[in-house]
Amino acid sequence: MIHKILQRLVWLFIKALISTYRIELRGAHHREQAESMHPKGAFIFAMWHEHVLSIMVAHAWTKPYLALASRSKDGDYAAFVSTKLGFKSVRGSSRKRGKDKGGKEALQEYVENLHAGNSGGLTVDGPKGPRRVCKTGAVIMAKETGAAIMPVSARYSSCWEFNSWDKFKVPKPFSKIIVTCGEPIRITEGMGPDVVTEALNSLEASA
Repeated sequence: MIHKILQRLVWLFIKALISTYRIELRGAHHREQAESMHPKGAFIFAMWHEHVLSIMVAHAWTKPYLALASRSKDGDYAAFVSTKLGFKSVRGSSRKRGKDKGGKEALQEYVENLHAGNSGGLTVDGPKGPRRVCKTGAVIMAKETGAAIMPVSARYSSCWEFNSWDKFKVPKPFSKIIVTCGEPIRITEGMGPDVVTEALNSLEASA
């Protein structure tokens, strides 16, 4: 019960913050380009874990985008908030002490949704880092489904930065948030996560 109450309190706090933000979305034509690269319009927007809140807010209540969340207690909060923002939550995690915590099932559900034409976002260096180093998940999904990967970055006029592995950022009240969509990447054989890491770093440097 307390867990549920805390989830709602977190959401109410975030909702209050959102009402004060000024959001500018740049590079929307790249999103259209990414959609055109798949027969059913599916694509993956890739982001660093530290920017997930701002990027989700910029895409909130537009389409039922997919959002991956772990099956941990922290994942419960992420899933609750993402659902409130209009996303479709897919739950999963990685192996722990040899036991699968739902990662394979989540990956398969995500892939099935991409095949069906549903797009979604991934924090490509999450859930535990290392920071700003892309893992293999997005690339594997892109290869299997033919969905392009679109890098997305965010910057803020002011924000709080957590003392966490990812330096998670929460824009302060009345902040201006600039979310930039980069040129989509079609993943082909021989391409690995380093391509996504380079694209995200380049996009952030030029934004």
